Amino acid sequence: MRAQPQITIRHEGDVAIFDITGYLTNESEDAMNDAYDGNGVQDAEKLLLNFDRQSFITSSGFGTIIKLLWKTRENGQSLRIAHPAMQVRTIFNTIGLTQSIGVYESEAQALEDF
Repeated sequence: MRAQPQITIRHEGDVAIFDITGYLTNESEDAMNDAYDGNGVQDAEKLLLNFDRQSFITSSGFGTIIKLLWKTRENGQSLRIAHPAMQVRTIFNTIGLTQSIGVYESEAQALEDF
């Protein structure tokens, strides 16, 4: 059984950090939208999706990330991703998502690049 995602929000300056554990699937879209709509996220200039190393993203989970990317662009925000598992990083590269979203091995590297 897949672990349902847990999304918590914290802020580092002008960056809203989504700490994500579990599996990001199509069923995660509501949780992602709720996190984006609350916690002062819409007022942040920058967003970081910080994945736990044990997290995984299904194909529909990538769709959830793409929808979030559209929202951030509409609101003039920047989006980065930190700590994806190696197989997830490979998928980001394969589908070309790294051209639109910076993907980093660590939170520190992602925060540095903003």
